[in-house]
Formats: sequence, C-alpha cells, structure tokens
Amino acid sequence: MLLKKGSKGQEVKQLQSALGIGADGVFGSGTEAAVKKFQKDNGLDVDGMVGNRTWEAIGIDTDSSAASEETEYTTKDGLEITRQYLDKDEYVRDYGKIEPLGFFIHHTAGWDNPFACVSNWNKDKRGRVATQYVIGGTNVKGKNGSKYDGVVVEAFPNNYLGWHLGKVGSFKISKLSGGVELNNFGYLTKKGDKYYTYVGTEVKPEYVCDLGYKFRGHQYWHAYSEKQIESLRLLLLHLKDIYPKMDLYNGIPKMLKDGVEAKDAFEFNEDAYYARQFGLWSHTNVRKDKFDCFPQPELVEMLKGI
Repeated sequence: MLLKKGSKGQEVKQLQSALGIGADGVFGSGTEAAVKKFQKDNGLDVDGMVGNRTWEAIGIDTDSSAASEETEYTTKDGLEITRQYLDKDEYVRDYGKIEPLGFFIHHTAGWDNPFACVSNWNKDKRGRVATQYVIGGTNVKGKNGSKYDGVVVEAFPNNYLGWHLGKVGSFKISKLSGGVELNNFGYLTKKGDKYYTYVGTEVKPEYVCDLGYKFRGHQYWHAYSEKQIESLRLLLLHLKDIYPKMDLYNGIPKMLKDGVEAKDAFEFNEDAYYARQFGLWSHTNVRKDKFDCFPQPELVEMLKGI
C-alpha cells in the first residue's frame, strides 16, 4: 500500500497515529514532513512517500488480514480504540486462539505515547513481549498538551497473547491472562522541591502523586491521569463483553471490597503467582522486583467499582 501527499482515508489515519501527529485521515504537508523526518531518523530513502520499507520500519504489517479491518472502533460504552497491530511474529500465535481468564495492569516506565510503545515492541530483541492494549498518558514535561492522554491502542487481535509477566510461578497464568500497559514513568525521586524520573527527567508538580507512605520503597510517583483511569475503566467493561470467561471480580477488586489496605492489595500474592486464582491483578502481584502498578487512590477507587 503506497501513501503519499494527497492520499486520504483510514490508512492515512493509521499512519498519522503511528507517527504521533494529528490523525485527520488527510495526507497533507504536515504528514509529509513527519514521514520525511521518520525516514531520515530510520536510515530510509527520504522521499515523503510511505511504501513497504517505511511501513515495515513503522511496525505496521499492511499485508496482514488485520490491515483490512477498520483501524478505529468504538466500544458500546463509548471507548475509542485504535488498532496498531504488531507484526505477526511479535505476538503469540503458537497455541491458536485462547480464552483469557484473568487480566493484569502494567505501566511502561516511559513516555506518554502508546503508538511509540507498540512500535518499539516491534523493534526490540526480547521476543514477543507485549500486552494487547496500551493507554497513553501525560507528558511529564508538560509538552504536546498531553495529546496521548487516555488514548487506547490495541496491539494484536482478540484471543491471542503477548508475554507480559516474565518469570512467574505458573506458565498457565502467562498463557491465560491478558494485559494493558499504562504509559507512565512509575516511581519518582524528590530532590529539594523538585521531582525526577528514574532517567533524570524533571516532572512537573501537577503530574506527581504523593502516596503519603512508601510502596516498594517509594512515596512519590508519576500520577496516572484522570483520562487514563477512565479509559482503563471503559476498557475493563469492554473486556467483559469480548472475554465472557475473564474474571475481573477476583484479585485486587475483591481484596479492596473485603477491606484489604490498598498497599497490601497491590503487593505480591501467591494465589496470583501460582495461578490459584485468576482475576484482575497488577504486575506487582506476581513480581517482587517490579513497580507496576502502584496504588494511587483514584485508581483504587475505580477498581473498587468494577
């Protein structure tokens, strides 16, 4: 599929979303400039046209069956989701279609752009590491007007999986659990009256969550935004529709409803680790070395209502 200046339609929107620019479906001068910059940055011929080599570098398989589907859709609860599918060898297809029984929440420990996250999964060397969904967040520097905040990207089709849990106690929980990544840097360090990410980027105060106590050794965190949390809520409602066997009641929501303290509900849990109980969990529930996710009060309140 060749796109160039003057092209219009869903494929142009998909391209624009992947490049992190306004997705109006019209290939104009701004899109052409963004394509040329991408081509230059990735060692491609800089002609401003999007052919096979540029599509491949962006991480979109235009020959897959998924490419013929609508690149955007809206759930019955009004959540807009954009498909940017990984290459076929970047998600797990070995077992055929599966029926996920549980779900895990992660955060990326990085910047705000969910499209860039999926593109990077296509390029990394760790194998088929991915979640089905990514939800964009706030830019800690306050740039771009947080244009990705709450934007939901679907990285591969329903009933498949990506390896998103690492080494856990039971292979079954990796195989039979879906996941979502929230674009978020995670824990922060306070120096004087300023806050910094683990890579040294200063964070604007309005994007800081002070838990008032230490969770896994850290009190200050890059806050999950209101839009992110609402998109996650709507996504969980959508999961109930597409995966009827998925248990979103047990795990963290049930513990919170049973009166377990939030910081304890997000801590390591043997029932999750050994797949004795499927449910809605955080990565921290099965990995003592991870920091995603943390019990931000607004996230906790949302999960209580699931």
